[in-house]
Amino acid sequence: MKVILLMLAAAAVAAVALLFGGVLAGSKAGGPTTMDSNAAAARLLAGFAPGDTAALVAQLEARAAANSRDGQALVLLGLAYQQRARETGRPSFYPRSESVLRRALRLDSENALALSGLAALAASRHRFAEARDLARRTLAVNPYGTAAWGILGDAEIETGHYRAAFAAFERMMTIKPTASGYARISYARQLMGRTGPAIEAMRRAVTAASATPEPAAWAHVHLGNLFAEQGRLSAADHEYRHALAYMPVYGPALAGLARSESWRGRDATAVRLWRKALGAQAIPEHAAGLGDALWRLGREEEADQAYADAEALETAFAANGGHNQLETALFDLDHGQHLTDALVRARAGWRLRPSVEGEHVLAWALFKNRSCREARVHSVRALRLGTKDWGAMLHRSLIESCLGHEQAATVFRERALAVNRYALEAFGLLAAHGR
Repeated sequence: MKVILLMLAAAAVAAVALLFGGVLAGSKAGGPTTMDSNAAAARLLAGFAPGDTAALVAQLEARAAANSRDGQALVLLGLAYQQRARETGRPSFYPRSESVLRRALRLDSENALALSGLAALAASRHRFAEARDLARRTLAVNPYGTAAWGILGDAEIETGHYRAAFAAFERMMTIKPTASGYARISYARQLMGRTGPAIEAMRRAVTAASATPEPAAWAHVHLGNLFAEQGRLSAADHEYRHALAYMPVYGPALAGLARSESWRGRDATAVRLWRKALGAQAIPEHAAGLGDALWRLGREEEADQAYADAEALETAFAANGGHNQLETALFDLDHGQHLTDALVRARAGWRLRPSVEGEHVLAWALFKNRSCREARVHSVRALRLGTKDWGAMLHRSLIESCLGHEQAATVFRERALAVNRYALEAFGLLAAHGR
């Protein structure tokens, strides 16, 4: 699904906690000194702050400087750098995280937390084969590490190994049910087209996360995204506002509301929300969403600046070790630009991430480059799990039409609308660029 892919793009700067599941522990509020090291590490591996992360980083930097052999401080510092990347949208924290985590491993080659941290870092950089290998190394040291099982499942999904991924999620939940575990079960069900059970699992994640503000906000956003994908915008907005009740300036929730407003044709309101989301979290998805809303309002100079900001954020991500071929290809394809180069990137991204999303982006790139027969092969594979992906269905409709299969084109168009009645509006917002 396009929204899922954009969520993964946001994870490039670690906004999406699906890639960082683990044990949710620690106090409801307070600074970093109010939580013991194990609980702080668990919260950080889960993708959530154990208090004031900037202050925590300063404390840990001082502690590591005072004692270069303090492995615990190095691991916590590496995880805290990843949290700072999530909070700020600055991928420059990634190399710092890798450096200190590898220092910790040189002190203890079987440090499971350091290995888990490196696996999470690789996932956040979209280096999923590396994340898979590091997660396996972690589990060889500690087979009961829920965070590592979650990261392993995420990496297996992105490399197209769905049975292995779902088995990893089940193992994670057998060890200890957590909010992030329920979220992964929800995602697995969503991939298989089981929308009702996916919502049920995500509601369990909301309940499990409800005691702590950041995890609760995150869970409500992901439940809202499930509703949005079905075109249930009122239900989605209800969840996004729940998230904002926990965290008044929460980028993913503001982005969800902005997307809803765009789908309703209320771009002036969407612009305000996208600006707030971008201010809260400077990630490419938010800058691109702002650009699209501005473009539809005829404010093309401002839109071009927002697109340039999105490109700069993607460039920074790649410069700091990230793989974003699918995300940048998708942006260019949706905006009708750099189509030949987008196909090259889509192929490269598909080779690294041969998932249903990789198949989807490659199919779209091939269609845009008028290779409709090959596009159909990948479009079929993109929908092979039964995922109710309205974007992939609309693209399949166009591919079938390109091949002269008008009856099949109509079938897939109607299927997309059955999933999400806003599908054509959402698709048309991009198609309207006409570039």
